[in-house]
Amino acid sequence: MPKETFFILDDEKQEKVMRAAINEFSAHGFEKANIGLIAKNAAVAKGSIYQYFENKKELFLFSVKWSTDYLMKKYDIYSSYKNATTDVFDYLYSSSKDAWLQMREERELVIFIQDVFLGKYKNLTDESVSVMLKYANEYIIGLIRDGKKKGHIRQDIDDRMLSLFVTGASTKIKEYLMIKAREAGDDIVDGDFEVYDKDIKAMIELLKNGMGAK
Repeated sequence: MPKETFFILDDEKQEKVMRAAINEFSAHGFEKANIGLIAKNAAVAKGSIYQYFENKKELFLFSVKWSTDYLMKKYDIYSSYKNATTDVFDYLYSSSKDAWLQMREERELVIFIQDVFLGKYKNLTDESVSVMLKYANEYIIGLIRDGKKKGHIRQDIDDRMLSLFVTGASTKIKEYLMIKAREAGDDIVDGDFEVYDKDIKAMIELLKNGMGAK
């Protein structure tokens, strides 16, 4: 986590620092990423970065957390389900399609997350993915609890167990789709939704059969 001095910055300045860091990591990888260039592009002194973060690794891991947090809040397909009347699984499909198109607005962040998943950052992959999944689980738990209240999700299995099931399935399908996109010479955010439509429907059908209310 960043030092307290980072959180004293206003949201705009925090975002500028994080986007500069993410762009540098994406362009040059972890080892070759230059703190001086990150500071320059964020319009802060180089020494300020070390006032905000203990070291480059801490900055990188927080970049992963910040990106995940930002994307999930901006394109939140979970909390808005509280006001939806459709079946949770139908809602997941339609919301996924909407989010897929909208996330092109944040192409650099999406590709950064994609690269983390696909092992670009080598020794930091497991720790980075763990950061993302821990944060994503908070949203999934909320979805499950709302789904149970509405009668869309079975009541006889613990929320945490269901969360593990959803996380495992969704993580693997995301990885599969990212690899599929790369093999076609694309990044996941650049592909047409229709190319992945069948796979996404299959995943949601598996979730429905495993955890849907009978």
